[in-house]
Amino acid sequence: MPESSPNDSPASGTQVCLQVAELDCAEEARILTDGLASQPGIERLDFDVMRGRMDVYYDADKWSVRGLIEAVKSLGMTAHTVLEEAQTETNSPPSQSGIQRERALIRSGAFLLVAVIAQAWEAGTPAAIFGYGDDAHELSFLPMFLYLISIGLGIRWILPKAWKSALRMTADMNVLMTVAVAGAIFLGETFEAAMVTFLFTLSEVLEQRSVARARNSIQSLMSLAPDTARRKTASGDFEEVSTDEIVDGDICAVRPGERVPLDGKVTSGVSAVDQAPITGESVPVEKEPGDPVYAGTINGSGSLEFRVEGTAGSTLLDRIVRLIDQAYQRRAPSEQWVDQFARYYTPTMMLLAVAVMLIPPTFQGWSVETGGEWFYNGLVLLVIACPCALVISTPVSIVSALTAAARNGVLVKGGLSLETLAKVNAIVLDKTGTLTTGTPSVTKVTSFNEMSEEEALAIAASLQQHSTHPIARAILRYANQSQTNGVEASEVNEIPGRGITGNVNGDEVWLGSVRLAQEQGISDQQLSEAAANVVILGRGDTLLATLRLEDQLRDTAVHAVQRLHQLGVKQVELISGDRTEVVQQVAEEVGVDAWKAEQLPEDKIEAVTRLRDQHQLVAMVGDGINDGPALAAADVGVAMGAVGSDTAIETADVALMSDEIEKLPWLIAHGRRTLWLIQQNIGAALGIKVIFILLAMFGWSNLWLAILADTGVSLAVIANSLRLLRTKSP
Repeated sequence: MPESSPNDSPASGTQVCLQVAELDCAEEARILTDGLASQPGIERLDFDVMRGRMDVYYDADKWSVRGLIEAVKSLGMTAHTVLEEAQTETNSPPSQSGIQRERALIRSGAFLLVAVIAQAWEAGTPAAIFGYGDDAHELSFLPMFLYLISIGLGIRWILPKAWKSALRMTADMNVLMTVAVAGAIFLGETFEAAMVTFLFTLSEVLEQRSVARARNSIQSLMSLAPDTARRKTASGDFEEVSTDEIVDGDICAVRPGERVPLDGKVTSGVSAVDQAPITGESVPVEKEPGDPVYAGTINGSGSLEFRVEGTAGSTLLDRIVRLIDQAYQRRAPSEQWVDQFARYYTPTMMLLAVAVMLIPPTFQGWSVETGGEWFYNGLVLLVIACPCALVISTPVSIVSALTAAARNGVLVKGGLSLETLAKVNAIVLDKTGTLTTGTPSVTKVTSFNEMSEEEALAIAASLQQHSTHPIARAILRYANQSQTNGVEASEVNEIPGRGITGNVNGDEVWLGSVRLAQEQGISDQQLSEAAANVVILGRGDTLLATLRLEDQLRDTAVHAVQRLHQLGVKQVELISGDRTEVVQQVAEEVGVDAWKAEQLPEDKIEAVTRLRDQHQLVAMVGDGINDGPALAAADVGVAMGAVGSDTAIETADVALMSDEIEKLPWLIAHGRRTLWLIQQNIGAALGIKVIFILLAMFGWSNLWLAILADTGVSLAVIANSLRLLRTKSP
């Protein structure tokens, strides 16, 4: 189900994508929203914090792109347009402002270090720097001057945004830092002012780098596909050209061990292709003429030629990256809660800091010493009040989780879908293509009238030699596995909807359904044991053999259902349109809690509705077109084997790119781990702040320890979130 959001309504105006260099935290997104969203002619803003981009939907009669860039600049940030074709570029280098900030950080740290050494040298003891010793507060001109230079180099990145926020009468972390630094200088605590500035700038740089790592982790998917391809020329030779020059229909070659450059279908050659970068499958997939290949996959030991069916920018890999980019913008409920909390938290903390500055001196009696002491404690409270660790905790976790899922062949359409799937209490499973392979396989051959099973199989395979029907492919596959010696069939003709006839060794034979057998004169007594999933071979009115076909259960289906129960899913139901005896057999084998057979699409919707009434959150897992309504009706729809289906990839909340049903319980566990890490992050961020708030209120902390704690928890939160990138599926 799509996430409901005020920003989900369609925008009718012009749209432009702006790269905002400073947009690496929810705080900047809030500043941009407060400064732009209420402006006349601005219809909607969408943020991609992980890539530092903002989509602006605006009225072209009231705004120009240049005007939008200037409006962003007025908020203390820099922006430039992003071309659509460049939106999937990989691992972009650091922005110019980011490089300048890092250089300023180094210079600020150098001046701070020299000032510390100078102060310690003059005082004769390092303890003087931390407020101890007789000369602790008696700074000479040199260390004072060096501290101020260090402060100036660091605060130049904070001050402009703080000034813009002050003009808008809003309080953000830049305002808090500026007030704290100015207050420390006013009190003569220049060392602490310099230390606060340096540590805050350091935390900004480290946070920016950490977010860039998460940002680049999904963009690195694009580097899987090579930039060049070997195209077949009119003369039959191959030339190496840029993939941008390839058009649909071109024939390209890929050598053993190389990556496939574009999507297409194999025209010649046989090889095993590692599709793990796309589907997460651990076993290479055999490819032969007619089979699809996808950009970014790795060719095995054979050479392949394929006809291009997806040019640069339109491959499956491109679509996956674009969908993940869009997923970043669909915020999870926990992320929305944190943003709302931070909106009220910051001004509340400012009021509390003012109370700490004014109330205790009022009761203790005003004096320079008492007022200065509590004014300083209020500044400490302002520093620790910075909400950065809190607001960054959730988006980095969500992005890391979505990226890890994509690397393991699972597309999740946003944090809402991931959180919902982690909380589901009931799951509806389709049978065909979900718990079973979806392709028929011959399981038994029974011969009659003195014909051997091997001879019957050889005749059946000869009749189906040139057919592409799933049943024909199943018979041919079984014949190959049985190493049956082939025979020649001639005058082969198809009987639509019934079967096929042909001449084998001078005899007219037929192969087909029970209905065809009846038409050929086979008695009901002879057909009494023939089920609907049996193919019959005959000659005239003589029954020669029956071939039983079954949809094979997936190897991991039983374990997947067991794992779902272990995860605490209360109800796992099998709902299928297949016949009762087939569905019952599958249900008993895999161990579902309940099952229903011969169900129409509307019946599956009814099952989803019924389970929602009983268990609140329901997931639907299916692969067919007839599953579409139920997938949409469920709280979260999961499409199986979506690698070959554009519709499934575009419409499902979650798309399992391969046919591996065991990815479903893995994803539920992955979502729960993500929620647990988010709770850890929020708890750590708030817990550290509560501790230092209490310390500040009792005067047991100082500025540089407060900023050190805030920086430490911010980095700990990011590092904890990035652990999700290392998650591997079974």
